[in-house]
Amino acid sequence: MLEPVNRRKFLKQSVKVGSAVTLSATLMQLSACSSEAKPRPISQLIRDPNGVCDLPAGFSYKVISAYDEVMTDGHMVPDYHDGMGCFSGPNDEIILVRNHEIAGYLFNDPESPEPEYAYDPKASGGTVTIWLDQDLNLIKHYLSLTGTIVNCSGGKTPWNTWISCEEASPAMFGDTWFMGKRHGYNFEVDPLKPLQKAQPLKAMGRFKHEAVAFDPFSGNVYQTEDHMNGCFYQFIPTDKTDLVKGGELQALKFKDAGITHTTENPLTLHQKYPCEWVAIDEPDPEENNVRKQGKAKGAAVFMRGEGLVAHQDGVYFVCTAGGSHNKGQIFKYTANQENNEGIIELIYEAKEDGILEKPDNITVNAWGDLIICEDNSLEQKCLVGLTAEGQIYHIAANSQAEWAGACFSPDGNTLFANIHKDPGMTIAIKGPWGKLRVQS
Repeated sequence: MLEPVNRRKFLKQSVKVGSAVTLSATLMQLSACSSEAKPRPISQLIRDPNGVCDLPAGFSYKVISAYDEVMTDGHMVPDYHDGMGCFSGPNDEIILVRNHEIAGYLFNDPESPEPEYAYDPKASGGTVTIWLDQDLNLIKHYLSLTGTIVNCSGGKTPWNTWISCEEASPAMFGDTWFMGKRHGYNFEVDPLKPLQKAQPLKAMGRFKHEAVAFDPFSGNVYQTEDHMNGCFYQFIPTDKTDLVKGGELQALKFKDAGITHTTENPLTLHQKYPCEWVAIDEPDPEENNVRKQGKAKGAAVFMRGEGLVAHQDGVYFVCTAGGSHNKGQIFKYTANQENNEGIIELIYEAKEDGILEKPDNITVNAWGDLIICEDNSLEQKCLVGLTAEGQIYHIAANSQAEWAGACFSPDGNTLFANIHKDPGMTIAIKGPWGKLRVQS
């Protein structure tokens, strides 16, 4: 159930959007608790007196955008801030494109405020584009995609646009699979352009999308599916620079026929498993059966595939509900030179120790560490760093809602992240990143 509006307005007023909070050097141990009131063994962070974002010593945050503000185009900032990408502007501006995970027909969700540009005029999900100067002052922000639903995460293209993904499902918030139109697609947003007519990328598949990432060498696109019985997908574009022209959708299959489920068939940490790809014959089906098509050909189940990011050494992705404790897994996929087969490796599995629980959106920092957004039922949700050696360090915590949309500024010095709701807000975090990583 959504929180009453008066709570959102109260929180918004207490934050004072645009003000920065710098934390002192006095440390306070966070004792974030689960429903059983067990303390989390996380690193020391300093309590934020405004109750928004706890940070390590020497770090500061600034709220740059929040629910219900009036934007440059006259529309209100939507709620449910989710996946996000960061881009460079023509005059060194910092540009963010942010998803809004608004479900159609959920309680009183409105119709599109710009029906002439909407994919589906009955839906009000989409993206907002935010322009900032180098001092993180707001220049302008406006609606940049509309008429979509449950825009969860996405990913940047090599040509610097944003792919926004619909996490539509027949069983999610009522039947969002069919509304005014068919839903469950990806949409492309140009951060340098105003609101354009939304166009679905149907060849990339119709399923419960979460995120996309582009292989920097082949141009192939990897996709996660936020479903308990989902698959991990590869899309091979016909034209590596134009997704509208279509392509082939495939699902990952282990060469070991005994591995068809990455939780029920336990995987050994850091073991390299050969895998291949099977074709999805109908990527735009009437029913929600893309994963079933893949499984019929031996494709493996990944439990709630979510965060996804490409790096020079491989593609990393998260299964939020996977693993022996159902608290999350992190995988790495490395393609062979022909990009028709590859190796998959389980690099991390969350345990019942509270250090990391229910990983969701992910990104990579300048050192190659994964930066992970948590989405769990614990009192404190964290932004977590994971090094290649398996070292965990905690960057931030909040008790309001899940983290989402973590991404770095073009110079790598500012981490942008979203607090999902109540109210949704985008914050910018700055501080001595190298020191944090070494001391943790």
